[in-house]
Amino acid sequence: MMIPSLLFLLAIAQHAFAEELGTCEWNDQSCYQDPHLKEIKVTLEENKNDTFLAYVTPDVSTFYQENPGSRTSVEPQFSGQFGKFINMSPYTLRVYWYPGPNRDDVYIAEIAPFNSAATATFPGHRFNAKAKYDLSKNVEEWTVVKDQLLYVHDPIEKGSIQVSDLKEDELGLYTLQKDSLQFSEQYKIATGRDYLSTYPLRPRPLHPQWPADYFGQVHHFITRETHFTQLPPEEELQRFKPEAKHEPMLQSYREKDELLNMTLKVLSCAPRVFEIQNFLSKAEIDHIMKLATGMTLHESSTKAGTQGESRKDSSTRTSRNSWVQRGQSQIIDAIYRRAADLMQLDEAYLRVRKEDEMPYLSSKTSNAEQLQLVHYDIGQQYTAHHDFSMPSLGVGQPMRFATILFYLNEGMEGGETTFPRWKNAEDPSELTVVPEVGKAILFYDLLPDGNPDDLSQHSAKPVRKGEKWLINLWTWDPRFKY
Repeated sequence: MMIPSLLFLLAIAQHAFAEELGTCEWNDQSCYQDPHLKEIKVTLEENKNDTFLAYVTPDVSTFYQENPGSRTSVEPQFSGQFGKFINMSPYTLRVYWYPGPNRDDVYIAEIAPFNSAATATFPGHRFNAKAKYDLSKNVEEWTVVKDQLLYVHDPIEKGSIQVSDLKEDELGLYTLQKDSLQFSEQYKIATGRDYLSTYPLRPRPLHPQWPADYFGQVHHFITRETHFTQLPPEEELQRFKPEAKHEPMLQSYREKDELLNMTLKVLSCAPRVFEIQNFLSKAEIDHIMKLATGMTLHESSTKAGTQGESRKDSSTRTSRNSWVQRGQSQIIDAIYRRAADLMQLDEAYLRVRKEDEMPYLSSKTSNAEQLQLVHYDIGQQYTAHHDFSMPSLGVGQPMRFATILFYLNEGMEGGETTFPRWKNAEDPSELTVVPEVGKAILFYDLLPDGNPDDLSQHSAKPVRKGEKWLINLWTWDPRFKY
């Protein structure tokens, strides 16, 4: 087995060798392009022609380091999928799930004119939409079809209103959505999936993703944010404003090595899921749990629509949560910085930036949310869901780019994190990740072409015995907007 010091030397040598040859490393966003991005021709009405780099999922055989065509994907036992509802009208819609006869419709979301909302759903599920100004009747009814993710309310197509009824700005938004739907048809021919973003508003992510070429593939990264091995006295731990610095803080309470080598192991190639053992130290977990004792945990909520509302849904999510700011302490700041190194990002991406920092970003606000501290008691769960939601029609369509889960305890029965739709050729059941103290899971919410990854759907299984604690970190692209 290669010892850590040799790993450091190997990583440095590989980097120097690549520079000498003039080659491009995957984490150099100035030159790297994911090899599975394929150029497709886009032809829209009114002679709007363009090209687009679409992500085409590799053949499943390559996930086993075999030649393409030697294996076929198994159909997952879990049949859920994403459902996006597009409102192409000048009035606000309310969308409801129809649970069956003699049962009240279940409110899902409110959709602003020419915007969209979404939910996790299943083939056969039925939904209806009502105009907010008249909730007495349905203006649209949909039945979910397998692998069809887009459901549209277009009153012009139905003949209930005319194009001439639209104002100039409304016509522009209507045309945008029509073009995006036409693009999605061409995108689906090339990739096999619907386009969930709005073309051409959503760019490719600003930063590359770790490759996930085959199961068990291993990557290494090096960070200066070494583990805390003991907790500093309370008087040395204090709130502060995170900013650029040259040396890790409170080094006397950390491991003596100047660098920490960490390993990512590929658990899934589609979606891209990575496991990082011992990301957090026991002292760091103790600090987080100590912070938790002074916090009030609130009932967790979910969000589906474009109007900014969140809703509590005990049938979907039953955990309790609170939030931990990066500037809460130097230990929390170190976790953010280590997470930035894990994602191969400048740590400034995860905090408020000064004017001269990362000038290519349009906003100076942090691209990361606060750490979410989550607690699951017996029976509590989070059913299969996506971490991304449908953005409004703003420039760049900001969305969650990556999710990191940090496990704070182990030994409970149940409480696993699962990816029920992972692409493989052997096992139709869900990919299961068992919580272990200090372990982290990284997965990407966006594909390399900027389209949300429907396969990133995941769940937290009910806790059957004991309790479960974790924190998660969501990073956004190209900017944070919630």
